[in-house]
Amino acid sequence: MSDREQKAFTTFEAARICHVTHHSIKNWIKQGLIKASRTPGGHYRILEGDLDSFREKYDMFPRDKSPAKMRIMVVDDDPDALSLMEKILGAEGYELVKVSNATEVGIKASQMTPDLIVLDFLMPEINGFEVCKALRGDETTQGIPIMAVTCLTKEADIERIFACGADEYLPKPFRVDLLIEKVRELVGQGRMAT
Repeated sequence: MSDREQKAFTTFEAARICHVTHHSIKNWIKQGLIKASRTPGGHYRILEGDLDSFREKYDMFPRDKSPAKMRIMVVDDDPDALSLMEKILGAEGYELVKVSNATEVGIKASQMTPDLIVLDFLMPEINGFEVCKALRGDETTQGIPIMAVTCLTKEADIERIFACGADEYLPKPFRVDLLIEKVRELVGQGRMAT
């Protein structure tokens, strides 16, 4: 099959196929483990044959054929809010990582590299602004999209939310369809600051 006939994958598509994060794919490309080309816009494209060769070499063919679930980390100190999110997003097929303690966010986000972090900005021991800044300041988590879901509705607060690195904002109480729509837009997108 010629290069012209082969499908070319983005790093996000390749990450889904390999069950890893798109950061891992980018790192493997930089290390020369996966052959890739760049678009005029600077994005990587991986030909299907090159991705298959890499997966074969490193035994990355999944044992089952189900696609990898997108992982969402929900950070909220309210157990009811966490179970509501689990019900809504779980029904949409997302894998949920629930965190009620803000100090665990950085560690868990680094270990589990979620596809999206849904963050409450009003928590007792650490506020969401500090958490958001810390995530943006850490190399392993700076590329994960963050959506603020919070009771803060004043314009000055919303400006601060975006200023500390959030990608999206949803006021509480929220409409379920709006939450799902915003989550779909953000999941797997990664931050464009690469």
